[in-house]
Amino acid sequence: MQKDRRVILSFISAAVLALFGFIRFSSDMLTDANIGWYSMLEGTIFRYLMRAPSDGTFLGDLSVQYVKIISIPCAISGLFIVYRFIYHDLRDTDIRWHRAFTRILYIGMFLAAFTIMEIEKATHLFGFRMAGLLEGERAWLNHILHLISAIIGWFYMSWLKFIPQKDISYPK
Repeated sequence: MQKDRRVILSFISAAVLALFGFIRFSSDMLTDANIGWYSMLEGTIFRYLMRAPSDGTFLGDLSVQYVKIISIPCAISGLFIVYRFIYHDLRDTDIRWHRAFTRILYIGMFLAAFTIMEIEKATHLFGFRMAGLLEGERAWLNHILHLISAIIGWFYMSWLKFIPQKDISYPK
């Protein structure tokens, strides 16, 4: 039963982070379409779940800048949920998921995508028509936070489990 707890906690943590990541990504897209859309959430706690300029409070600064530290774990969580529901052989899936190559591939892919998005927000170099940096957001810190997020994502991805440990024998 103790080994099953990690599988359950993996799924719950992945579901929570994937949902949060989806909300943040959706709010990013809304901000690109209409930079003031978040104003309908002013005065509510929901404002801090969305991408919006800092209002000068601790939560505002956390929301606009420092939430990026969990961006890659959120993306990894989404992949974990997809893997969990589309693959039938969870033993083989767990083995593949924990290979260093798989982790490097996914984390590198997300880090590259987020870096391109941050460059675009800061410079509009690629012409993606993104909203740009918001008040309270610093471009150089975005890159550092995404790099830290990649490191956290590496360990988080290795922690996530599809099946209890006793059911897995990893090939050497």
